[in-house]
Amino acid sequence: MSSYLFKDAQFVRTQIQALIAAYPELEEDATLLADMLDGETDLYRVLEKLLNERREAETMASAVKEREGDLSERRKRFERKADGVKKIMLQLMEAAQQDKVLLTEATLSITKPREGVEVTDLEALPQGFFKTERKALSKEILAALKAGEKIPGAEIRIGEAGLMVRTK
Repeated sequence: MSSYLFKDAQFVRTQIQALIAAYPELEEDATLLADMLDGETDLYRVLEKLLNERREAETMASAVKEREGDLSERRKRFERKADGVKKIMLQLMEAAQQDKVLLTEATLSITKPREGVEVTDLEALPQGFFKTERKALSKEILAALKAGEKIPGAEIRIGEAGLMVRTK
C-alpha cells in the first residue's frame, strides 16, 4: 500500500474518533453516524481508494500465480532434459567401461546402487514398522462443543472479524 494511502487511512480514523468524541450520541444512531461520516470525513473516498488498491494487488497476485504455473512447467521440462542427459552420460560411461572420467569442468563417477525399501502392502507390516498419525477432527469437535459436550483439550475459539467485499 502506498504511504499516502496509509496516511489517508490514519487521518480518516482520527477524524472518526474526533467526531464520535465530540458527539457521543452518534454511537446510538447508526443512520445519523453514517450521514455524519459521509459529510464530515473522507471515509468513503479513502475506502474507494483502498478497494482499488486491493483489486490491483489481487490482479497482480493472480498474474504472478499464472506466471508461476507457466514457469513451473518450463522448470519441469528442463529438469526432465537434465535427467535425460545424465542418463545418456551414464550409458556412455558404462559402454566405455569407465567408472570415473575427468573433464575440464567436472569429474564424472558411476556410483554403486543404493538400497531402499519399497512397501508393497502397508497393512501387512507388523507393529513397530509404521506410524499412526493423530489428527484432530475439528468439525466433529466443534459440533460436539456446540451441543454442550465437554471435550478435554478443546474449546471453542472465536476468530477475528472479517471483511466481505462483493464486486459483482
